[in-house]
Amino acid sequence: MRTRPLGLFLAAIALGLTACSSGRTADTRRGVTDAAYSPLRDVNLIRPEIPLLLRNLQYPYSTVTLTDCAAVAREIGALDAVLGPESYQAGPDRNVWDRSGDFVEEQAIEAAQDTAQDLIPFRSWVRRISGANRAEREALRAVANGQQRRTFLRGYGASLGCPNIIPPPPATTPSRNR
Repeated sequence: MRTRPLGLFLAAIALGLTACSSGRTADTRRGVTDAAYSPLRDVNLIRPEIPLLLRNLQYPYSTVTLTDCAAVAREIGALDAVLGPESYQAGPDRNVWDRSGDFVEEQAIEAAQDTAQDLIPFRSWVRRISGANRAEREALRAVANGQQRRTFLRGYGASLGCPNIIPPPPATTPSRNR
């Protein structure tokens, strides 16, 4: 029982260090707040919300509605609005302070998640019985279908010769050692 207060104390210290080092306290707060909702998700009181566009997406490779480049671009824009922009990996110019801040932030969020998940005994059984596992799987499946659809649309649009359908790669900057 002594490890819980120690875990909370370490999480508070990590959160404070994160705020000082990375300057991304909003992300850390969002992650810790999301972790605090973990017990409510475990008993299926809070369900992952699936946007209507993703819920209605049955087959990601359909070309029925794709008549021209404008239709392809519209559908990609709608998926971008729901899924968020496509992301790239962090560039090579991240210095040691940025990377250490990211590490501390990840550890603080992970400590909060572990503490919140320990509140419910037999968590895996509770999630299975309450339907939380099934709801989470459905949400993840819907996002994966949306990402497949967006990727298919980019390739289909490129095969039609649509301009600017595939985003340019991120600009590379020479790495600086700090």
